[in-house]
Amino acid sequence: MERMTIAVRQSAVVSIILLAGCGRGDALAQDRQAEAQVREQLGDVPAVVDTTTAMSLSRTFRAAAARALPSVVTIQVTARPQAASGFPLPFPFGNRNVPEDQLPPQIGMGSGFVYNDDGYIITNNHVVENATQVQVRFVDGRIYDNAEVVGSDANTDVAVIRIQPRDGESFTPLALGNSDRTQVGDWVIALGNPLSLGFTVTAGIVSAKGRSLGIIGDSLALESFIQTDAAINRGNSGGPLVDLFGRVVGVNTAIASPTGLYAGNGFAIPIALAAKAADDIIEYGYVRRPRIGVVVTPVTEAQAELYRLDRIAGAVVSEVDPAGPAAEAGLRPEDVIVAVDGEPIETSADLTTGLARRQVGQEVTLAVVRDGRRIQVPVTLGEFEIERPERRAAADRPSAEALLGLSVVPLTPQVVRELGIERDLEGVVVGQVNPNGPAAAAGLQRGDVILEFNRERVRSVDDLQRLARDVERGDIVVLRIRSVATGNTAVRSFRVR
Repeated sequence: MERMTIAVRQSAVVSIILLAGCGRGDALAQDRQAEAQVREQLGDVPAVVDTTTAMSLSRTFRAAAARALPSVVTIQVTARPQAASGFPLPFPFGNRNVPEDQLPPQIGMGSGFVYNDDGYIITNNHVVENATQVQVRFVDGRIYDNAEVVGSDANTDVAVIRIQPRDGESFTPLALGNSDRTQVGDWVIALGNPLSLGFTVTAGIVSAKGRSLGIIGDSLALESFIQTDAAINRGNSGGPLVDLFGRVVGVNTAIASPTGLYAGNGFAIPIALAAKAADDIIEYGYVRRPRIGVVVTPVTEAQAELYRLDRIAGAVVSEVDPAGPAAEAGLRPEDVIVAVDGEPIETSADLTTGLARRQVGQEVTLAVVRDGRRIQVPVTLGEFEIERPERRAAADRPSAEALLGLSVVPLTPQVVRELGIERDLEGVVVGQVNPNGPAAAAGLQRGDVILEFNRERVRSVDDLQRLARDVERGDIVVLRIRSVATGNTAVRSFRVR
């Protein structure tokens, strides 16, 4: 097989030379020279090619994906539209501010994974923020239209949603790995729904750990991301980053890119941090943040020498809250915290994220370097005072047009002229189609004229709203339209979600 490959390459070189128009003798000489160059570049061809290692790795990837995919979900989020902005419509019949109850909703896509067998699912806060409806879809085709947003935390960008099992149904939680033991260079696999393509698996390695990017933008933000070169794009948010055993080690959250698309660097919340946040949300409705009452900074080279540290690592205490647990325990400015319960602290981010994974009221032992001596300081963790979010009430029933995924405007004489349609036509004109809604999936376009709704005549916007008022999620609707694309009468049918 290898020799056949070489022969093809050699023929290609010969063909190029022949096309240059050389004489026959010169051509043969150049053929031999080119052949020698190719052989020199390719090196010796092994008699036996080792594919066993590659096939073994391939089988490992397949097994990890097979274990994880049944627990991965696609999340479609419906949010209330922004009435003030209206719609940028390219012809005059839509150049007006549409009432909010007539605007199609905003639709966003993300990912998540089953956290436990009670139907709790982990995703990102930014995926479900401001959601009025959350739909969950499994790789096997199961769809849950009314997932509950249990709670979310902007400081960690973690959210928990819940779906209810149907009769005799069970959910398979994704096995949890150990993000602390995940090392730079380890293979990892990202799963989710990038760019709305559907369930997708990509592979790469852990590129770095403990990244702080400043993307959450809050004074209490916790950022200690796992960086990976596994391809992550829009829609991957909330999906799992798993190891070669199919165990989740991170929650895909962000990418660094000048274009907004994959450019080689993706970031995931370590599962140790995400799981603690999820547990708090499930139990308390919010994330309880432990505190010791200090401000810390990373150790610099100069400070390592000044404080007689063994290496450039740890968290330097720059301020102590006189009313906080650290002051009560005797911590002082210029103390250097180098470990928590025996776990080494490399950076100040390690300290904040390490404490965040513990519980309020828990006692921890800090290893502190003071005046060149290492001492042990026990501290009982307090709690950050934060505004506790209220439990989200059930969303109001969306308008008929929001359910259909379109907005309509009256068929006025001006619109008739603009569209070039028959003057005696009765109906309403589609003013805007939500690109992610059911109407778009059925092929409706802006400028289509709706003539009938469920086989009843539509003569006005009020008619459509009245006829669609009783439509529920899951119902199938049938529209007879005049197609703006063909000018013909057509039928469009779809299921309302």
